[in-house]
Amino acid sequence: MLLLTSFMIVVAYTIYFSKIAHRKKEDIGIGLGKCMVMMLSMTTSLTLSLMLSYLMPGKLAFLTVLAIAICALAGFIIGKPFGLTAVMESLSTTLMGAMMGAMLGVMLPLDSQTFMLVSMDLIYLGSIIFVTFYIKREDLKETKSGRGGAPFFLTLLFSIIIIGTSAVWEDDYFKVGGDSEMDMQHHQHGG
Repeated sequence: MLLLTSFMIVVAYTIYFSKIAHRKKEDIGIGLGKCMVMMLSMTTSLTLSLMLSYLMPGKLAFLTVLAIAICALAGFIIGKPFGLTAVMESLSTTLMGAMMGAMLGVMLPLDSQTFMLVSMDLIYLGSIIFVTFYIKREDLKETKSGRGGAPFFLTLLFSIIIIGTSAVWEDDYFKVGGDSEMDMQHHQHGG
C-alpha cells in the first residue's frame, strides 16, 4: 500500500509542478527554472527508482535500465515548461538519480525499506514545498493578496498523513530485533 501511495503522490505532484511552472514560467525565469527542475528531477528519480527496486529485488541491471527510462519520462515532464536546455538538465539529473535510487533500494535490508521509502517521500515533498512556496511567493508579490497557498499546503499535509498511515500499516514496519543480515540475503536472492 505504501508503494502505491508513494507512486500516486509523486506522479500527482510532478504533474502539478509541470502545470504551475508552465503557467508561471515568465515570472520564474529560465535560470531559476533550471534550478527547480534539477532539484525536482533528482528527488523524483530517487524516489521512483527506490520504489521500483522494491518491486524487483536482486535484478539491478534490468531495474536500473527500467528506472532510467521511467524517470526520463518524469524528467521530461518536469523540464518541459522551461525549454530544451531545462529538459536536457532534467534528463541528466534523472539519469544519476535513477541509478542511485536503484542501487540504494537493492542494497537495503528488508527491515529498512519502509523507513527509507517514507524518508524519500518526505524529502520529495520537502522539495515540492520549497519550489511551490517560491512560485507562490512570486505570485503573491504580483497580486498583493495573502491567499492562494492554503489549499496546496493542506493537500501536502494530507499527503504526509497518508504516507504516515500507510507506513504504519506496512508489515515490516513492526519488525523488531530481526536479523538484518538474513533479510539482506533473502532480499538479494529474490525470495
